[in-house]
Amino acid sequence: MSRKSLRVLDKKLRYLAEHADFHININSVIGGGIKQPEDALAVAQRATELGFSTTVGVIHDNDGTLKPLTEKEKEIFHAVKKLGNKDHARLNWFQDSIAEGKPYEWRCRSGSRYLYICEEGKVHWCSQQRGYPGTPLADYTMEDFKREYKTEKWCAPTCTIQCVHQVGILDNWRDPQMSEGELRKEKARQDKERLGQALRAD
Repeated sequence: MSRKSLRVLDKKLRYLAEHADFHININSVIGGGIKQPEDALAVAQRATELGFSTTVGVIHDNDGTLKPLTEKEKEIFHAVKKLGNKDHARLNWFQDSIAEGKPYEWRCRSGSRYLYICEEGKVHWCSQQRGYPGTPLADYTMEDFKREYKTEKWCAPTCTIQCVHQVGILDNWRDPQMSEGELRKEKARQDKERLGQALRAD
């Protein structure tokens, strides 16, 4: 939401503040070459005035990866964070590294915990990494879920996509991941073991 769209939507937001029986969170984005980063702060301030929670996200570039913030953007980013919901902030630790242009070490479980399904009905890691794995949803099996859960994603250290980070938080302390090459070797080893067991059974 920008300051311009806020002017258009402000009346509807006031209605929501008065009558909504559900929680409302307003998320602003910053970075990615947005011309007026101060809009994020204006939107967040209005959200808190209306009693809504507010969050801020660092926008990704065309590849869905890191685009470091300028000094002005960093200043606004931290100002908006101070206005935000502390519970949400706990889920977005990674953004502090992203804002500084630093990679963040975590285990992305896209393709398993998180599925992105495109308009063609195919499963991808996320909206920014189409083609991985690019399998039709109807053909996606538990083997695919298990493989992607274990697969180390090359784009993870500089990923800015909040929802993928959030669904993978608990998995940061769980099973380690492997590169695609390591996974192929592991699968070949398991296949060999299964074949050996079948031959011994005969």
